[in-house]
Amino acid sequence: MIQRIQTLYLLATTILLTLTFFMPLATFGTTEGVSTLYAYELVDAAGVATTNPYYLWFLVILAMALPLGTIFRFKKRLTQIRWCVVEMVLIVGVVLMLGLYLYRFYTLFAEASPEVFACSFKVTLLCPLVALLSTWLAMRAIFRDEMLVRAADRIR
Repeated sequence: MIQRIQTLYLLATTILLTLTFFMPLATFGTTEGVSTLYAYELVDAAGVATTNPYYLWFLVILAMALPLGTIFRFKKRLTQIRWCVVEMVLIVGVVLMLGLYLYRFYTLFAEASPEVFACSFKVTLLCPLVALLSTWLAMRAIFRDEMLVRAADRIR
């Protein structure tokens, strides 16, 4: 059913991944100014997009869309569980890609001007990890519903 607790968990996953996509992930300060890393681009001090991490934004958009599809498969609970597993794999991929891009840009900016280099990571980096937990909780709730339905079928 759409009004179940797993729907709230899956909506929380979607919201958290949307925040990850649109909010800044890190800022890198050098002598030229401050560059900001988003999931879809790296913006330099002048406001010009310098790099587009295509793989990262593709994974984040896919991970944002899948929980919404999972919500509307409420009549097929086993399919919902499978989609939650796929969602968790996608979120792990997002976390790995975030780590890869953060390491890449951190070393790039640190080598460019090591004496005045400053880096600050944003709270938004924790959103995929909380979304992973939320997806796991949704999968657990869906599994409990499936067990409840199977137990009721046995009684009949």
